[in-house]
Amino acid sequence: MQTERVVANRYRLEEQIGSGGGGVVWRATDERLGRPVALKRALSGDGDPQRFRQLEREAKLLAQLNHRHVVTIYDVLDDNGECWLVMEYVPARSMAELDVVAPRQAAKLGAQIADALAAVHAKGILHRDIKPGNVLMISDDEVKLADFGISRDAAGDATVTCPGLLTGSPGYVAPEVANGAAPTAASDVFSLASTLFAVVEGESPVGSTTDDIRMRLRRAANGAIASPRRSGPLAPVLERMLRVDAGQRPTAAEAHEILADIAGVRATRRAPRSRFAGRRRLLVTAGVLVAVAVVASCIVFIDEPGTPTGPVLGADQRTADPCSLIRDAALEPFGNPNLVSDDSGFNQCNVIVKKDRKEANLLALIDSTPGEQSPVQAQDKGRYRLVDEPAGEGSCGRRLLLPDRYEIRIEVTRANLIDADACVMADVAVRSADAVITRGPIPERRPGNPTLRPDSFSRADACRAKDSPSFPDRPGIDRGNPEVGFGRWKCTWTSTADGIVYRLRFTRAKPLVKSSATKVTIDGRYSVISYPGDAPGDDTCEVEAHNFTYVDAYGYDKDEVLEATVVGRSLSPDERCLLTTRLATAFFPPR
Repeated sequence: MQTERVVANRYRLEEQIGSGGGGVVWRATDERLGRPVALKRALSGDGDPQRFRQLEREAKLLAQLNHRHVVTIYDVLDDNGECWLVMEYVPARSMAELDVVAPRQAAKLGAQIADALAAVHAKGILHRDIKPGNVLMISDDEVKLADFGISRDAAGDATVTCPGLLTGSPGYVAPEVANGAAPTAASDVFSLASTLFAVVEGESPVGSTTDDIRMRLRRAANGAIASPRRSGPLAPVLERMLRVDAGQRPTAAEAHEILADIAGVRATRRAPRSRFAGRRRLLVTAGVLVAVAVVASCIVFIDEPGTPTGPVLGADQRTADPCSLIRDAALEPFGNPNLVSDDSGFNQCNVIVKKDRKEANLLALIDSTPGEQSPVQAQDKGRYRLVDEPAGEGSCGRRLLLPDRYEIRIEVTRANLIDADACVMADVAVRSADAVITRGPIPERRPGNPTLRPDSFSRADACRAKDSPSFPDRPGIDRGNPEVGFGRWKCTWTSTADGIVYRLRFTRAKPLVKSSATKVTIDGRYSVISYPGDAPGDDTCEVEAHNFTYVDAYGYDKDEVLEATVVGRSLSPDERCLLTTRLATAFFPPR
């Protein structure tokens, strides 16, 4: 595309001045009115007519807005099939070019952006890509919000091109959007908070621009959001705007009011009173500031008032997200934490803490409670009872006993490899879980999680195998009384005659096609058998049957599988693996 081209017989392209999520932006001259404008091609000549009509509707709504802190949209044009946006020309640097700013100054600028967002959201429009580069500095004290996501499907370089992710920028995209959900007003609020976090803290809440893009997106998808450390009076509202649960974030109007109070400026609009707005004076008033302290391994969480009611695991226990219990940023004093949301069982979440090329592991597991519900050493914490497990070399555990015979287990292993105290790590994780539990039900898994797919085994019952004629018919097995795991995602039968253990469970694994184990077909599904010598121990046989393949948060393929295991020394290897194959087959209904 060349300078001097005239678009729609009116706008002469003068100079390329930048690029956004939808393509190149030009400074142009409106030859009819003799004024400078900014032009951006939003759709190429082969653009979708339906998409053009959507762009036209949204652009017209924005053109009616005329907000002081929003770059004005003048028009949307069709020039020989190309869709162009005509916008106010603002000769200004972006917020991305700023050095780190003071918290109150960031609050002042943030209040203006939040006010703009509130007006935009009231029109039913989303921005979709708020980041420092899309905030223009009119002066040191005034900003305009630019580059709206109405051109998010445009030709040209997309801000994010990872498959399955909607438009947004690594470092600023909300967790639910990073997981594949559609953007909402709440995700705009999250991105605004990330932007303010970056200009005060020096990097976004999921890492700096020197970090790998995939890593930053993975942290966002897993809800691994860092806590502000240098934001002073701005920290409490950032914490709330950055909540992983989108429903617990303030609206843009509420955020505007609070940010204006922090900055000591008059709010231009007042949001309707709400639970969040009612809390405002507890956070920032003329003489009261709430501080968030993060010192070494001491993490202070600020909780909402009131006593939550209802089950801790929510109405549908299977949807409770174990990863929502662990804020891996709280583990940063021990090393570099990496949250892994889909390693092994559906009911667990892992955090690998790396330091000096060595690793410790922290596991959060939701499960049924074996044995007694109220041990003598349990501490009453209101919504749960806390049990300290005996510590070992580099290991430590905690059990949070919930009503109705469920529990959350926190297990730390190999902490000695990173010179950390395993029990201190476990206690930090307990405080993180406590902050979630005492607010209400554990949040549900976020959209995009593979366990929410309609064909996921997470919706199935592993114990249904007992009713199949293929179920191993051996002495001493009581089919009707297995040991049932949480969510019925694991079912175990133990023979009273010979002690042989039969177990079915749903899990996630590396692609089975890459396994060196023996390949077989079960129910028409690609499967593998790990014979003794391949699997741990010499008394076990394991069969994994493939359900589907998905892309994990790292961008790598992973399989959801049914895992069948038979353990018993009294059997020969061939007998064990024959029984294991029959056990796996028993789960699938006859075709």
